[in-house]
Amino acid sequence: MANQETPRKKTYRETDSVWKDLLNRYFPDFLLFFFPKTYQIIHWERDFEFLDTELPKLSPQSEGGKRLADKLVKVYRVREEAEEEDTWLFVHIEIQSYPDPRFEERIYIYHYRIFDRYYQRLRQKTSGAETAQSEPKPVIPLPKYKVLHPVVLTGVSESYLPNQYEVKEVDGNRSRLDYPVVKLIDYNKDWTKLEAETNLFGLVVMAHLKAQELKDKPYQLLDWKVRLVEILYQRKYSKEQTRQLLRFIDWIMILPKDLELVAQEELTRLEGEEKMAYITSFERIGIEKGMEKGLEKGLEKGLEKGLEKGRKAASDMVLRLLKQKFGGELPSEIEQQITTLTLAQLDDLTINWSSFSTSADLERWLRLQKESITTTI
Repeated sequence: MANQETPRKKTYRETDSVWKDLLNRYFPDFLLFFFPKTYQIIHWERDFEFLDTELPKLSPQSEGGKRLADKLVKVYRVREEAEEEDTWLFVHIEIQSYPDPRFEERIYIYHYRIFDRYYQRLRQKTSGAETAQSEPKPVIPLPKYKVLHPVVLTGVSESYLPNQYEVKEVDGNRSRLDYPVVKLIDYNKDWTKLEAETNLFGLVVMAHLKAQELKDKPYQLLDWKVRLVEILYQRKYSKEQTRQLLRFIDWIMILPKDLELVAQEELTRLEGEEKMAYITSFERIGIEKGMEKGLEKGLEKGLEKGLEKGRKAASDMVLRLLKQKFGGELPSEIEQQITTLTLAQLDDLTINWSSFSTSADLERWLRLQKESITTTI
């Protein structure tokens, strides 16, 4: 048997990044699949808002490294009978891939910081109305809001279940936070049901579990990679959903180079024009992967050169590769904005750029960065 090149292991950064892309695009599907009770209480006919730029400001100072798959989303709860006011739900999602002894504490800190941050903002908004000096300021009721923390554990530990945090004080005082946790490995218990699931996250879970189970069995992993793509086409998802799921499968189910070629040969034999789209999609995904590595390499070089020189080197690399992605020059205003980004923002751009379909998406992302800086706490 010919020697095989050992496939490169994905870092937590890379795995979290593809999860974050799916959460950005398919947030309702995510909640419906993993947390159906939470899904049922959300008013989906009203807009929801991603507040990811808020998370770094709320993150515990002791937290090491940047967490890529955290999401903070503001939604409206369905009004209960006799309710006259809206209730906001701040949904803080965590995708956790390894046991962390301080995970529960971090959730607890996020909980009270999110609660306090938006309580203060709401008070500022409702107390800012000016009236005539002879008249007292009107009392405006604060909108009601709740903070939720759905957690998905993607690791293989059967005993790890961080679903509560309790602070015991003196004289009988205590504070406790419970939150829902879903473990991917639990889905192994009913694989038949998982294969019949039409929600796209059913396929995501199957790919993730098989990637973990067969990481040292490349031939079996090859068989499952091809099988999952066949299942994907049978589901008749939209073209964009299909492309994003292909990207996830490719990133999570890593094969040695020789078996990756075998996988492509197997897939070319699948009948029908629809099946042939797989190869086209993977060619595009391959380009994206190469560009993403280039972005990260540019950022690493930048960090090595020192703060200001490093930022310049990183932004130059980002600009070159974004021009490649969009097939030409970028508007001068966009180039100017990218050159003024901080290293932290450039790092965030390397995570989010693959979800941009047009330069308008890039402009929207840049606008959010600007707003996050100018927002008054």
